[in-house]
Amino acid sequence: ELLSPTVILGVVKFIVTTLVLFEVDKLGRRFLLKAGAGIVTLSLLFLAVGFSVAFEETIVDESGEELVHTKYQKELVLIGCTGVVAGFALSYGPITWLVTAELSPSSIRGRMLGFYQVLTHGCAALISYTFLSGQQRRGMAYPFWLYFGCSAVSFVFIWIAVPETGGVAGGDGEDVESLLDDTRFWSKDNPIVQFGIKIGCIGSCARTDKKANEEMGRIDSCFDDVEGPIGGRGSFSISLT
Repeated sequence: ELLSPTVILGVVKFIVTTLVLFEVDKLGRRFLLKAGAGIVTLSLLFLAVGFSVAFEETIVDESGEELVHTKYQKELVLIGCTGVVAGFALSYGPITWLVTAELSPSSIRGRMLGFYQVLTHGCAALISYTFLSGQQRRGMAYPFWLYFGCSAVSFVFIWIAVPETGGVAGGDGEDVESLLDDTRFWSKDNPIVQFGIKIGCIGSCARTDKKANEEMGRIDSCFDDVEGPIGGRGSFSISLT
């Protein structure tokens, strides 16, 4: 019984990944990210509803009442699993690495991709830890509701903050900086960015003033050391006989 869903999910992932491979430049990175993240978010909602006890039906038999999944819940679970696999293969799987590589300057690209890899493994470990423990403590649907919320936040972030990176050279970072400036979320017109700049300026100005005062103190101490011995010297004269 488990062979058929596994084969279906594998075929779907292969087809979607092949589509992304050949159509990424035509469709665009940002479009694929938004589409895939939206599919994953909707599919997680289907999974959460499919495993929710509130939508199960009650069957009464000789042993008593028993909650079982309805036919619609089973269909939602199948659609949700397929959608998560397809959405991931469309966006988070290949496109995330492509976008992060294009947004990273060539001088630090290797280190940045290594950091992204560590971050990805950390998130995967967090999901693995919260899935079974969350189901045991809060119910079968709890992890899916949690992942649905995280995926919805990710979808909103992609919609407002991730630019289209197609054609970015990724050289010294100037083209990336101009690309981010054209995005409203990262531009200086964003109130959040303006607040961060103000806080950063206050902190940097305070540090600059402190360093300037320390430097002036060192310069004054140097003059004091020079003037002390000179001022203490007695006058002398040279007489020629």
